[in-house]
Amino acid sequence: MIRLAFMSRMSHSQSQEQALLACWRKPLILIINDMSLYACAESSREKSACASRTEKVHRAEVQDVPLRRKKPCRGAEATQADGGKECNSERTAFTKACFFVKMGSSMIFSSRRIVLKVFLFQFIAFQSTYAAPSPIIRFPGDDTPRTDKEVALHYLNKFYGCPQDRCNLMVLKDTLKKMQKFFSLQETGEIDPKTVDIMKKPRCGVPDVANYQFFHRKPMWQKKDITYRILGYSPDLDEGVINDAFFRAFKVWSDVTPLTFERLMDGEADIMINFGRNEHGDGYPFDGKDGLLAHAFAPGPGIGGDSHFDDDEQWSLGDGQVVKVKFGNADGEFCKFPFMFMGTEYKSCTAQGRDDGFLWCSTTYNFEEDGKYGFCPHELLFTIAGNAEGAACKFPFIFQGEKYDSCTTEGRDDGYRWCATTDNYDVDTSFGFCPETAMSTVGGNAEGSPCVFPFTFLGDTYEACTSSGRSDGKMWCSSTKSYDDDRKWGFCPDQGYSLFLVAAHEFGHALGLEHSQDPGALMAPVYTYTKDFRLSNDDINGIQELYGASTDKPLSPTQGPVTPMDICKEPVVFDAVAQIRGETFFFKDSKLQKQAHRPDARNEVWVYKADALQSGYPKRLSSFGLPADLAKMDSVFNFRKNRKTYMFAGDQFWRYNEDTKTMDDGFPKLIADSWNGLPDDIDSSFSLNGIDYSYFFKGNHYFKLEDSSLKIVKLGEITKDWLGC
Repeated sequence: MIRLAFMSRMSHSQSQEQALLACWRKPLILIINDMSLYACAESSREKSACASRTEKVHRAEVQDVPLRRKKPCRGAEATQADGGKECNSERTAFTKACFFVKMGSSMIFSSRRIVLKVFLFQFIAFQSTYAAPSPIIRFPGDDTPRTDKEVALHYLNKFYGCPQDRCNLMVLKDTLKKMQKFFSLQETGEIDPKTVDIMKKPRCGVPDVANYQFFHRKPMWQKKDITYRILGYSPDLDEGVINDAFFRAFKVWSDVTPLTFERLMDGEADIMINFGRNEHGDGYPFDGKDGLLAHAFAPGPGIGGDSHFDDDEQWSLGDGQVVKVKFGNADGEFCKFPFMFMGTEYKSCTAQGRDDGFLWCSTTYNFEEDGKYGFCPHELLFTIAGNAEGAACKFPFIFQGEKYDSCTTEGRDDGYRWCATTDNYDVDTSFGFCPETAMSTVGGNAEGSPCVFPFTFLGDTYEACTSSGRSDGKMWCSSTKSYDDDRKWGFCPDQGYSLFLVAAHEFGHALGLEHSQDPGALMAPVYTYTKDFRLSNDDINGIQELYGASTDKPLSPTQGPVTPMDICKEPVVFDAVAQIRGETFFFKDSKLQKQAHRPDARNEVWVYKADALQSGYPKRLSSFGLPADLAKMDSVFNFRKNRKTYMFAGDQFWRYNEDTKTMDDGFPKLIADSWNGLPDDIDSSFSLNGIDYSYFFKGNHYFKLEDSSLKIVKLGEITKDWLGC
């Protein structure tokens, strides 16, 4: 419905027309309803001004119309404009003044219709010419803009030790010069644009100056074998992706030092890793989206070595969202962005082609050719963590007597969204955390809720993320259908910050490294995404000064040159597969084998620590509770899910308890009965460090098992997927 204000007489004086046009040059709402025409001004002040100028217009009246826009209260100015009435700062309803003239049937002639059409086009032209850009507003939950001096004082206090209450002009100037020298800027001691630009970049929360809060006297671990434990996860990434990112981040340092890193599943580790928001228990609060990304403490007892990551950031691998799909025909695989569907390229999950609204993606580039797809994370498909074992949310549900139709943060002080997985949490206490969807917001006040499209903002409708209303150009969206009504919003997903790179930096601190002045170093304080990452010489020299160089040396050849086998052209069945120092090795005949201590007996077990055979070994297999007549063992691996060791032979398997040093009762069992889709007579198996999957090998094929569901999620070829053939 569109309405338009119109004069019932076209013979008014030029001054009256100018007065009316002066009123109409303000941003107005056009409404047409039958032959009633309206033009609505923006405020009560404009209403009275326009009414006084058009009081001689035939049958002109002033009338309030239904609310079309809601604006934040602007203090005294808004109060005066509303004649002294109190203003609700959360929802201020500014009514619009309307000039309207109802045209009687006796006045409707064909000539008037022509004039009406002409006037309508002119009116729209005036609207286009004089339409104002979207105003800059203050979003609830957004940071208050700070002056350059305020930015500088906060930055120098946090990272250079300048006391906030005593950082006077002289001290400020000297501290600024230190900061400028650290970043190789011109040492002016002035708060210039280049200096402020550096201060506003996302960075590590550890101070840049030595001997301040975090580091003193070059702390280091007094041992080579370091343990770590992951206490919590971010909903931005699949747990397996996070485990892998941390594993690779530690490997950055173990590759160039004698250090080793072992993950613990419980108990106290040297380095405790967690995600948190704002004040998270260590006295060094985070600051919301961007700004501080993470921090870590120097080696030592207690909190020493602990590493914390700001969960108000969007965590990725640095080049966009990493989305693991559920169900479909590619369950457990990752979305391929961009992907092609019906001639269109998609850079994120989409609901195109579906009538149920669920977002999906292709796991290969061309869906038309490959047809591989899965559903993107959503609380109606599954939850994470909690106690519901991944069950989907149940809406509505009851919590403390209240009904909830969507995920909520009620009852929690960490800001994480959750839901009940039955219709009554008060009775069943079954819950899970809501996964981040493809369009989950970051920051703002929506607490991670997804964008809702379309949404209204200041009366306009938006079908996609927008920067309207913001002075910083950041893209945002509403998490409800109307920002004007609910004022719930958040920033739209972007490329995100590489968890691997940030973790590698923080683990450098956890090992004793301070910040580097080399802008190309991993230990530089400001975040920079590097696709093909390599440690700089500055990083290597720094860590080796503390712990020395890696002790791994190339093995001396044990035999003369041999003609290499072309594994990509010849059929091959590997003898064994193993993970050594974080790398995966495939063994065939004498290739990639250490001959010196290779046992020949197949019914005995040999235990080594480093390269030394342990005392009391080899032992008979029967000493572990296995049958005395068992000729050989096909494969043995330790399952991280329950920390027990599984032994496979033929079509059976046994389970060994490492704590009690005994075989569990009720075994052996048939492989086919307990391991979904796993073949008999497997060649090898292992759990890949840092990844929540186990791999089983037979011939040239491998089976990828998801530990959490005991479900085979992929069958592939070793030579193709692992060796790059």
